Amino acid sequence: MRHSIPLLLGTLAAACVTESQRARPSQPGPAAAPDRSQETLREIERQRRWMADALAARPPADELDALREGDADAVSDTRKRFRRLLTAVERATWIRETVPEVLRGSANPDRLVSAFDAAGRDRNEALASADATARALAASRTQNAISLDELKRALQVARSARESEQRLAANLGRAARPGGNADPLQRLATVPMPPEPPFVQATARYLTAHPGQDRALDSWPPQLAEERAGIRAAAADLPLPQPQAADRGAGEPLAGMEDDEGEPIIPGPDGGTPHPGPAAAADAGTAAPAETASSVQVSGDLRRLLSRRGPPLEIAQRPDGLTAFRYREQRTCGVDRCVVTVDYLFDSRGRLMRSEVVKP
Repeated sequence: MRHSIPLLLGTLAAACVTESQRARPSQPGPAAAPDRSQETLREIERQRRWMADALAARPPADELDALREGDADAVSDTRKRFRRLLTAVERATWIRETVPEVLRGSANPDRLVSAFDAAGRDRNEALASADATARALAASRTQNAISLDELKRALQVARSARESEQRLAANLGRAARPGGNADPLQRLATVPMPPEPPFVQATARYLTAHPGQDRALDSWPPQLAEERAGIRAAAADLPLPQPQAADRGAGEPLAGMEDDEGEPIIPGPDGGTPHPGPAAAADAGTAAPAETASSVQVSGDLRRLLSRRGPPLEIAQRPDGLTAFRYREQRTCGVDRCVVTVDYLFDSRGRLMRSEVVKP
């Protein structure tokens, strides 16, 4: 009897413990990481729709032509489209930065990878369209179709996209490790950026038409140092803007100055007859003119030409009183570019009147 009491107590204790465990609810395990990919996918689809709208509304070729001619309505509409294209580039950059963050553990990896690849294509397409639009705005005869601040923002957007792609390439390189389970990031691929930095040529053309704003580039952030150097180098290679006739209305060029192919061909240095000047007039027994044709004031357009291009190959006086400053430069020859000799003709006040390609 004495031995049965401890046995009975032990049985009752075990029964109580078992009953307690049954009555107690099971403790939940560690919480799984929430799948943010569903919410991210919805936002990506929204961003892609806006990008598609911006690309569909890109300026057509005829609108860009009207823009270059200075059409006021075309200028206003194209600037809005230009800003939308820049925003499309930013949206694409956001998508390509966000997908790698949610791809691991996502229930929809195929949709994320597809959106990632499409964003790379759309980004480059938007950059190319925005660059073409910026060039047309900078070349508009209104000369105020776009501002330097807008071009600066475009350069910053392109720089951010390039740096983002570089970071992405480094991260994907670390994910591609041999052995072990395959990392979902290995399904992602980088997309090369355009070989020519966008908006550099457009900004160079803008500065050629607004030479006084060149100093504003010095206050740009250090991140744009490479673009700043490229802009100044490109601006140095561009010809000076063609003058406009005062009696023809704003924006209308002189006859024969619409493009390079329309420039008149003139004889060589010895083909023209320079003004005889006061010495020759004295030898001929005639009175010298009160104002010599050889005088030209180094200011305005002439000062900019000399500071940018340096001393000319030759300076010659024309019978019409203009002074020709001769340079060698590259110009478009059909589908190619060739080196030609060009005379820039200035009046006595240093204003550029026209340029002429010299016949070989």
